[in-house]
Amino acid sequence: MRVWFFATAGLVTLLDQLSKWWAQWLLAPGQSIPIVPGVLHLTLAFNRGIAFGLFPSLGEVFLWVSLAITVGVLVYYLRLPSPTPWTTTIASLLVGGSLGNLWDRVRLGHVVDFIDFRVFPVFNIADTAITCATVLWIMHLWSAIRSEQQAESADGEDCRLG
Repeated sequence: MRVWFFATAGLVTLLDQLSKWWAQWLLAPGQSIPIVPGVLHLTLAFNRGIAFGLFPSLGEVFLWVSLAITVGVLVYYLRLPSPTPWTTTIASLLVGGSLGNLWDRVRLGHVVDFIDFRVFPVFNIADTAITCATVLWIMHLWSAIRSEQQAESADGEDCRLG
């Protein structure tokens, strides 16, 4: 599982950085190219803040927060005695996405965004990986809670029958 973790985190980081390089090569800041007009555009934007461009004046703080979260997830994952496919996937997407955006903050002082669906703020592959990890984590927790509730329900029925 650990090989899968590092391979996935590395691949996410690499794809994120390559796509950002390509977007900056292709587009001028603020330029937008329609891929599916009115639906999907490539729009080069720079984000000094966090999600949705919030708190742009705190860019350096977010650099350190991102670093702390990335290290925290990495340490947590590496200390797991036997990580499951769920935890491996979630942690690798979080670390890979965090490293992609963290690399931008260190190198450029801002995050490069370019995927524009016109009804949502412009984002990048690292943001997508982090969002997917969050959705998977919620699904995993929900599934675990449901399983636990079903087990408790079955145990309660057994007690009543006995």
